[in-house]
Amino acid sequence: MSEEKKKLRRRVVVPRELLLVEVERYCPDPECRARNGVGLTKEEARTYDAFTCARCEQKWDDALTERDIPEWWEELRITSLDAQRAPARDTGAEELAEGPVARLSDAWRASREASDGEDSL
Repeated sequence: MSEEKKKLRRRVVVPRELLLVEVERYCPDPECRARNGVGLTKEEARTYDAFTCARCEQKWDDALTERDIPEWWEELRITSLDAQRAPARDTGAEELAEGPVARLSDAWRASREASDGEDSL
């Protein structure tokens, strides 16, 4: 093999992402009802909101449920884009770095308050 081919082979990099889950969805169109497998990485699962039917090519609104991904549900629920807050404009760099910790702490406090409220009933 020539040196040029060896150099070319070294330059080709295929980024790989770990497949988190494959969910199965059926097309809601009464004339289609096709079965669709949707493979998602963690990042895709956080932003998942629709699927496209492989047979009729229609896009359908959808959302993941705890039943779809029970092992990852809590993590994705807390770290999803819905849980992220837009930073305040006058916030310093120090406060911006603490954003994820503050979001997780707020989510923990809210769940704790909800469970305390149920205990007092």
